[in-house]
Amino acid sequence: MKTIFSVLVFLAVFSACSNSGNKDRLPGNLINNPASMDKPPIGDYPVISFDSTQFNFGKIIEGDVATHSFNFRNTGTANLIITDVRASCGCTSPFWPKEIIKPGDSNKIIVKYNSDGREGKFNKGITVYCNAYPNSAILKIQGEVISN
Repeated sequence: MKTIFSVLVFLAVFSACSNSGNKDRLPGNLINNPASMDKPPIGDYPVISFDSTQFNFGKIIEGDVATHSFNFRNTGTANLIITDVRASCGCTSPFWPKEIIKPGDSNKIIVKYNSDGREGKFNKGITVYCNAYPNSAILKIQGEVISN
C-alpha cells in the first residue's frame, strides 16, 4: 500500500512540474531585458521609437473621453515585447499591443483620458515598460477640461 501511495505522489509531483500547460508563456530568452545597462547592449536588441511622446488635447468639454494614439516602430534588431503600460492616475486608460513587434514593424499605444468631474488643466504621464533599450519610455498627455 505504501508503495502504491509513493508512486502516486511521485507521479503527481512529476506531472505538476511539466511545462505542458504553459503554452501561452514566452520563453525567457525572448525578453532579454537590458534594464540595468548603462550603455546600449552589444548584439541584437529591440529599440522602441515613438513618432512623438507628448500630445496636447487642447480644451475638451468636461465629461468627454479624449483619445490619442502614440505611434511607434521597433527600430532595433530583435523582437520587441511591451510588458506593461501604466498611467499616473485612474482617469487615464492605456491600451497596447500584446503581440511581438518584429524589427521594422509599427504599432500604437492608445491612451484615453476620462474628463468626467476633472475641470481644469491636466498633465498626465504614461509609462511604457518593454524589453527594449532603454527598458521604459514616458508618454505625456495634457490639456484643459472646461465646463459645458
